Amino acid sequence: MTGRARVPAPPTGDGPSTGRASVPGAAPPPARGAARAAVPGAAVPGAAVPVARAAVPAPGGAAVPVARASARVGGPPADVPPDAGAGRPSPGARAKRRRRRNVIIASIAAFIMLTGIGLVTGTYYFDRVELPDDLTLEQSTSIYYADGPLMARIGSKNRTVVTFDDIPLHVQHAVVAAEDNSFYTNDGVDYWGVARAAWNNVTGGDRQGASTISQQYARKWAELEGVTYGRKVREAVIALKLNKQYSKEQIMTMYLNIIYFGRGAHGIQAASYAYFNKSVKDLTVAEGVVLAGVIKNPSGDNDKGSPADPTVDPVKAEARFDYIRKQMVALKFVSEAEAKEKLTMPTTVITQAQTRANNAVANTALDKPEGLVVHHVLEEVAALTDPRTGALRYEDVDPQGKKNFDKVRDGGLKIISTVDSRIQQVAVQEASASSKDSNMYGQKPNLQAALVAVEPGTGAVKAYYGGDKGSGNDYAGYHVDPVLGNGQPSCCGGHPPGSTFKVYTLATALMAGYSIDSFWNGVPQDFPGRTAAQKNQIKNATEGRIPDCKSGSGTWCTLQEITVQSLNVPFYAITLELGADRVIDTARAAGITSMWATVEGEPLPVRKDLTKLSGKDVAPKFFGNEVGFGQYPITVLDHAGGMATFAARGVAVKTHFLKEVWEKEQRTFAEVLKPQRIPGFNEGMADDLTAVLQGVPEKYRLKAAHGYPLAGKTGTWQLGNTTSQGNAHAWMGGYVPHDKAKNSPGLAAAVWVGNKGDEVAIKDKENENIIGGKLPGPIWRDFLDGALTKVKMPKVSFRPSAGVGSKDVGTGVSPGPSAPVQNPTPGPNPSPGQSQPGQSPSPKTSPSPSRRN
Repeated sequence: MTGRARVPAPPTGDGPSTGRASVPGAAPPPARGAARAAVPGAAVPGAAVPVARAAVPAPGGAAVPVARASARVGGPPADVPPDAGAGRPSPGARAKRRRRRNVIIASIAAFIMLTGIGLVTGTYYFDRVELPDDLTLEQSTSIYYADGPLMARIGSKNRTVVTFDDIPLHVQHAVVAAEDNSFYTNDGVDYWGVARAAWNNVTGGDRQGASTISQQYARKWAELEGVTYGRKVREAVIALKLNKQYSKEQIMTMYLNIIYFGRGAHGIQAASYAYFNKSVKDLTVAEGVVLAGVIKNPSGDNDKGSPADPTVDPVKAEARFDYIRKQMVALKFVSEAEAKEKLTMPTTVITQAQTRANNAVANTALDKPEGLVVHHVLEEVAALTDPRTGALRYEDVDPQGKKNFDKVRDGGLKIISTVDSRIQQVAVQEASASSKDSNMYGQKPNLQAALVAVEPGTGAVKAYYGGDKGSGNDYAGYHVDPVLGNGQPSCCGGHPPGSTFKVYTLATALMAGYSIDSFWNGVPQDFPGRTAAQKNQIKNATEGRIPDCKSGSGTWCTLQEITVQSLNVPFYAITLELGADRVIDTARAAGITSMWATVEGEPLPVRKDLTKLSGKDVAPKFFGNEVGFGQYPITVLDHAGGMATFAARGVAVKTHFLKEVWEKEQRTFAEVLKPQRIPGFNEGMADDLTAVLQGVPEKYRLKAAHGYPLAGKTGTWQLGNTTSQGNAHAWMGGYVPHDKAKNSPGLAAAVWVGNKGDEVAIKDKENENIIGGKLPGPIWRDFLDGALTKVKMPKVSFRPSAGVGSKDVGTGVSPGPSAPVQNPTPGPNPSPGQSQPGQSPSPKTSPSPSRRN
């Protein structure tokens, strides 16, 4: 059971409670409400004065009778010595008198406790001390991978509440043997322990004294500190009330859910995972004894761990284990034969390091790559709304009026993410520089990679690597986590995509009726506002490069050729013809949610939320025609989602991390997929686009080892300063075939490689310039091949090109003998609503905006 632990309603009537655990050899507990609690008393000379019965409000307004206590007062005075009053007493006599007085006071205090708290004290406490009615235990929230394994736990305390039926009887017996061997027969209070506390409080003795299970629970619930008379009184009252109103089964369940076991584990379920990496329901008898043994001293000296933990102190742990074993035999919980057979120290106790590695402590995985997944998951959970009111479902307000999401952190939720543990493992393996299997291993220390994989047709994020620690920068995406974060946006997720962004420009051209066989002029040339005279002429990535087209001339290249060769000039021309706003709208529809603009007066690029802004809202004001070849930063997460849209033949589904949320074994949220086709982009266009992108991996010899067909696009972006040359960002993005009918959903992925800090030229360990096909490309290929092989994805083929659109468009100039190389001529007149050539002047932009958020 997760979430709020509601204390069961007390039994009604005077009959005994049902469902009580049977205890071999033990006297049956008193019938609930059928007899008064027997309170030991002491005979004192003098008259007996009856004490009024204290009424304790019970559920429904009924009064629960409390045992009647009697106190005798008066009696003959003590004998007076014959020399009393004759002179001043000696110092020794005075000291003796003080000791006698202290003993009398202590005896009275002990007597008060032993006679049902006494007249005034008993009435006050039984009237004033309240019992827990709706007990809210802080529980850790667990986040799971889509395929089942635990990813992380979060919360102020690592606790998962379980029911009575979840706790094996032999585990309960071990706890009784270790902590309170009269649990099943006592009324909740160790009166002699209370008396010892009272005595020691007066005499200054050792403040100690054993407590019953009910008293320990009362202490934990009421957060009573210290071992004093006052605390013992309150603790005893609560324990008595608990035993009046709740069954032993209920008390045992509440106790085992609240008690601390060490290793950061609160409650028996968390302890089972912390010590044995299994659920409490699967514990053996011996394992239950180990857990019962650590309750007495769960943290040990200097918080090194309980001395009853065999991985901390094997000798003391064995002694504690042996004590509990003998107690279990004495209480007839097990026979001598069973004890010899089953009760030997188990070898299954895991180390504290393994406990941390298994995420069996609170706030785990935040120091791992999966910690970034946790932030994205929690951001989505916090955004969930109540369908009835529209209010945020988990938002709360503390007494100071500050909003928080403690209901998520400490509410014991079970959250299932979309991420697949197998695919995630491959992502970390291929993208992390700390992995010896990665192409990043041994590279220069300034380099950082990011990788995201998204499932086509669902938008589910299947793998996410944005850095090695959840507490560090997120190089793969953008998030604002109000649960574990400080409400500030994450850093470092936006990067100029370079030529990988041309897939959106290509899709826009296909929607405008351009065939992939139309011809375009690929040589450097002047455009309105971008001329050689102004020293800002549009050029290709390699200055002076002559396109290698089948026509033999750089002025006569097909749309397919200019895409594979990543020529900037014709893509700028296409964007100029169709409008930057249309390219942005295509990217928005495919899944790009954020884009960063260089804004005058702002030291860093400013994020524009494309979920709320259209292309016309941001272009040309913030984004010029350079968007057509990828100048403006986007996230790896968004780009992977966009690639997934093209893999699904133009059907976009919002990229997301959250699959399900469960509270108290009830599913309260399940992902709802809302597929939407890119407006105007049909399946034939998608097949043509994919046919073009298949040529890019072929160009860079990026072939999957296990034969999966690949389609993708490379990209680079140069340094944003004029003092040095080289690339600052390198990308590879693409996908494998998606065929739902053949049970092959496929996978799309985007990979970025750049700088961790200030931008410098990115060079590999051979000191060569990094381009998209060189380092990001192999990471992308190896990831897709490894992930698909691991999940046994069926191999399917891409569909053939559909050949849509007109060839008679473009800026290409015939390479015939009489055709000189010239500037492009305008293409066909745009359809209504399209931007006219020259209507979208380039804004003031830096050559390469910083990638920082």
